[in-house]
Amino acid sequence: MSDELEMLRKEVAELRATVQHLKDVQDINDVFFKWHFECTGGFKGKQAGRAAALECLTEDAEIDVPPNPPGKGPKGREEYTEFWDYFYGDDGPLPYVFQTSTADKVEVNGDMATQHSNMLGIFQSRGDKPRIGLSQRINTFRRTPEGWRICKTTIEGGLSSTLTAGLNPHGLNELPPQEERVPFHIRKYGENPA
Repeated sequence: MSDELEMLRKEVAELRATVQHLKDVQDINDVFFKWHFECTGGFKGKQAGRAAALECLTEDAEIDVPPNPPGKGPKGREEYTEFWDYFYGDDGPLPYVFQTSTADKVEVNGDMATQHSNMLGIFQSRGDKPRIGLSQRINTFRRTPEGWRICKTTIEGGLSSTLTAGLNPHGLNELPPQEERVPFHIRKYGENPA
């Protein structure tokens, strides 16, 4: 009887570990969904890049994405908020954004995790034609008292193309004049930050 009980205990422990792993993966993917959802906007009165996206980041998070040189993206709440504030909002240079990810793969290692995903996005800067982009992202997550949060997000290559037909203007936000803003990477590193 004790062998059966020990085997049962072992199976229950394995099941608990499996359930915790599945819960962690789901929680991580939910955070990344929120990230994309809050970045998306520019239509039906919804602004792109709402500040709620920043709730998905740790205080010391790094956003290692273009136009920043590799490894020189904003780090920490003050820098990534400045980076964010430059681009987004109806009065910023990037008012139209739709982005999502697919094929998310998550590897959990204790209180850290790595997520690999394919991202699809449509972006339109003021005065430009919209662009469609496909890229691969690698995101590092950390378990915090508030749940899983992104501590580093990167874009690992990709491709983009101009949508020559443009976007259907029905439902797009009417834009106010663009504010004068200086991008994070130029303010911090100058015109040619190699």
